[in-house]
Amino acid sequence: MKRKRILQPVLSLLLLFLLALSLCGSALAAGGDGSGGGSGNGTGGGQTPVADTPAVTTTDPGAGDGSGGGKEDPLALVSSNPTTTANDILVGSTFTLEFNKNIAYVTVRDGNLKAFTLWEGSTQVPADVTMADDQLEPDLKNFVIITPKEDLKAGTIYTLKVDNTLVAKSGAVLAAPLELTYTTTTPAPGIFSTSNIILFIVLGIILIVAIVIIVRKRKKS
Repeated sequence: MKRKRILQPVLSLLLLFLLALSLCGSALAAGGDGSGGGSGNGTGGGQTPVADTPAVTTTDPGAGDGSGGGKEDPLALVSSNPTTTANDILVGSTFTLEFNKNIAYVTVRDGNLKAFTLWEGSTQVPADVTMADDQLEPDLKNFVIITPKEDLKAGTIYTLKVDNTLVAKSGAVLAAPLELTYTTTTPAPGIFSTSNIILFIVLGIILIVAIVIIVRKRKKS
């Protein structure tokens, strides 16, 4: 009987201890969720990481200065076809000039077309001046073509003048007007040229005289 009386309080205390321990464990568990979960959701879990996206710059195709060189550089001739050092260009030649900047932009093209003239001495030679549309043919924005309306004269010096009113899209201008000199080739004389006809006549006379002399000698013999 004494053992039962002693065990009952001990068991009751043990049960109370286990119950209290269970409640404390639940409270600790709840506290852990509240602190860890709350901060995780509020700070780290509440925002979705966003990958860095490189900035993309879009450029309007017509927005550049189209200079093809430094914006502050003056407008300058890059090449000429035929070259100005050629002294035997064909009488049917056209002239193609390349500059270092865009001279075909819509706001400057019309004025630039008037900056090119072809001369034979002091006489202007009629010629067509053409430029590409720099929006449709951007590779040709620095070029101009001068086409004489008639074949040039053989063995003649021509001067292609470029006025300093020529201006690039960027606003750059020529440092000074240009004068490009070309000489057309002199054709070789044909077989029926005047000099050759005279030569043929002289040779014919000599041949006839020689035949007459030979015939007379045979008759005498």
